[in-house]
Amino acid sequence: MLERVDRATFLDEIWDYSPGQHVLFSEPTQGGKSTLAFQLLEVTDPLNRHMKPPIALIMKPRDNVPAEWVKRLGWREVQTWPPSPSLLHGSPPGYALWPKHELGLTRESLDRTNANLAHQFRRALLDTYKGGDRVVFADEIYGLLAELDLQEELTALWTRGGGMGAGLWSATQKASGTTQASIPGHAFNSPTHLFLGRDPDKRARDRAAEIGGIDPQFIADTIAHLKVNRIDTPYGTKAVSDKLYLNKLGPYAVIVGP
Repeated sequence: MLERVDRATFLDEIWDYSPGQHVLFSEPTQGGKSTLAFQLLEVTDPLNRHMKPPIALIMKPRDNVPAEWVKRLGWREVQTWPPSPSLLHGSPPGYALWPKHELGLTRESLDRTNANLAHQFRRALLDTYKGGDRVVFADEIYGLLAELDLQEELTALWTRGGGMGAGLWSATQKASGTTQASIPGHAFNSPTHLFLGRDPDKRARDRAAEIGGIDPQFIADTIAHLKVNRIDTPYGTKAVSDKLYLNKLGPYAVIVGP
């Protein structure tokens, strides 16, 4: 039976990140992927002070979770990349790239918003790829693929960024993809660290079972039966499952509680 540890123990005693390693978070929406990612970033930064400040790519026009974490961590929210220098505050511990949305009632306004998102995110991804020694967190890669057409940039980081210390942390709520866009195999095969939540969709479980180096039946069976916890948040009670954590260097697996 897999060992189960609480979140604090995992963050303090188990989590061990090296520059250039990729990370994947996969589970249905509202499962706590963003919160877990920011918790990991909070304890990762002090371990790698020679690295450049991480970048979180925020695609939604409004999102309480990253907004609260940006404030808590003292990160700087910017609308364009690269950010302008801050003579007053210097370099922050991290950046939230949150481009401005044009919230009109026409399709044209959405097209302009997506074009701006794609332009700014592309610059941040390529800057990370070129310069290395940085983590970039793509909070929902399906949107970056299906709506913003950033597959080439993401693939470059997954396949060639690690050697330069460029780590792509990616999250998806739709591991199986859709008829509109699929999640590339690199998203599952390139990461060293994977956090998988409970998923009732068999197609998603089957896709997660494609992760190289780990027994596929073990993965599918485990994420199908992860415990679901009821967590009180400022925005109501949420059903948050335990996470199956996989470290492919071991290989090593553990269940992480809330």
